[in-house]
Amino acid sequence: MEKIGIVVNSKKPNAEKWLGELQAWLAKRSIEMKDTVESPIEDVIKEASLLVCLGGDGTILRIANHMKERSIPVLAVNIGSLGFLTEVKTEEMFDELQTYFLNKSKIEERLMLSCSVKSDNNRQERRFQALNDIVISREGLTRLLSVRVDVAGETLTNFSGDGVIVATPTGSTAYSLSAGGAIVHPKLEAIIVTPICPHALALRSLVVRADERVSIQIHTERDGEKALLTSDGQESMEVDQTSTIEITKSTIPFRLVKSSRRSYVETLRENFKLPI
Repeated sequence: MEKIGIVVNSKKPNAEKWLGELQAWLAKRSIEMKDTVESPIEDVIKEASLLVCLGGDGTILRIANHMKERSIPVLAVNIGSLGFLTEVKTEEMFDELQTYFLNKSKIEERLMLSCSVKSDNNRQERRFQALNDIVISREGLTRLLSVRVDVAGETLTNFSGDGVIVATPTGSTAYSLSAGGAIVHPKLEAIIVTPICPHALALRSLVVRADERVSIQIHTERDGEKALLTSDGQESMEVDQTSTIEITKSTIPFRLVKSSRRSYVETLRENFKLPI
């Protein structure tokens, strides 16, 4: 018996309208449901066999941040313009749900990142999970960061700049792309390491195998200065010279119910308005 969880971004225009229509459609078919307007997102995810996301790509990242113990298929419906993750339009939602209930939907597993941070100043380890990226960037009055990146236990590079982005293929169309990284197809198992404004003309984004361990340490110009680590823009913490940051492939994938009407390439073309 399907139990549908509905994660809705109430700030989106017409969010309540589409939530009401979805609830009526599910109730007519005697399908159990729970939504984030009435219940905490943790409870919605815990009990659901399918999540319907009504929002945008940011709402999907919020879901991924809470999906640390079990991977649930997500049908991502964009209330507004088309997104890279929310590739189903509102007028297509009910057809896509019907396709899913007939077991005809394709479910694509997207790689997520697991990040651990240990520090001499705070002995308690903190862990993050990201669908898009882990970003370490200079914070506040910190002038410049020296960043050391190790891959599989071997130093890849030491550089000065504004920070570094460690992204998944899903996140390759986000901040990493803006910083000069390549677009990587989401079906590839890879990690993209992209420097932010490096003071080295020859330094470029690097794509490594997903089973490699990426370790990062920073050095600041002045004692006491810190950098900021953010996970998908959802969670953050300050890091300093004593912090050891390790990033690996998560054991939990993000399971995205694919649109039956458009491919990833079509979504790229539509978002970037590419000529054909």
